[in-house]
Amino acid sequence: MKENSYIEMKDYFENLVEQSNFLNEFVAFFEREWTSKKAKVGGIKAPVLALFRYELGFEGNDQNTIAVRKIGFAIMFNKIPAGDFEAQYNAIYEAEKLAIKVLSRIRIDSSNQDHFLYNSFLKETVEIKPVELSTSDFGVDVLFSLKNKQILKVDSADWKDLDHICK
Repeated sequence: MKENSYIEMKDYFENLVEQSNFLNEFVAFFEREWTSKKAKVGGIKAPVLALFRYELGFEGNDQNTIAVRKIGFAIMFNKIPAGDFEAQYNAIYEAEKLAIKVLSRIRIDSSNQDHFLYNSFLKETVEIKPVELSTSDFGVDVLFSLKNKQILKVDSADWKDLDHICK
């Protein structure tokens, strides 16, 4: 298991979009980035992979701390006509198929000993849910967890009072 971080995850997903033959745009964690890109001339080119969740928690005993990162991304289609329910259902259907492709790639990367995600993907944590962001934006939300080692070691140079506390 290797360590990873918020930036590594953002860069990883951005690279997935660049390397895929089926995703056209990447949007990172902030809603204002989605809004900003959508407002540009031409808007967002679907399908879009948008990161929307990153949580870091810990588990394990004192000698072996494991970081559990909960990651959320969405595959979205936009410019779906508001009254066309069949097109909306189809956008969700297509987004689910693309989400499974992304998850399959994550699983492969997690199997590669040289990859920072090595042995970290917890496939049993995957949840895929339909999402409607507006009357014209439809797709799926995907939630899953990664497990990585995380060292929780105090560096005495970071703390003025550590000499008084640790005797």
